[in-house]
Amino acid sequence: MDFALVGGRQFTLQQGWGHEVLASVLGGTHVIAPATAFPGANLTVVTVVGPTDIQVPRGSRIRLRGFTLFGSRKIEVRSSEGPEITVRAFSLFGPVTVNESPN
Repeated sequence: MDFALVGGRQFTLQQGWGHEVLASVLGGTHVIAPATAFPGANLTVVTVVGPTDIQVPRGSRIRLRGFTLFGSRKIEVRSSEGPEITVRAFSLFGPVTVNESPN
């Protein structure tokens, strides 16, 4: 578990990650999730106020779970032969976006 109280946070997960829980109270969350070979990888992100932006490897197969009270939820990933990742994102005030890593 990694936690940020004020000011938002950028989390960069280690190569080969499997199960992660991240939380930010005020300021948003930006997560860079590199490739994982871990079967059934899952990422839980809790953001109270601010945007949640999650970057995953190109071609990842994403299952987005959780809820957003005030804000949108988008998956901007072209599903292919990449890793299967379950993202559980919880946000009270702010959008949740899962997109492809630029590299």
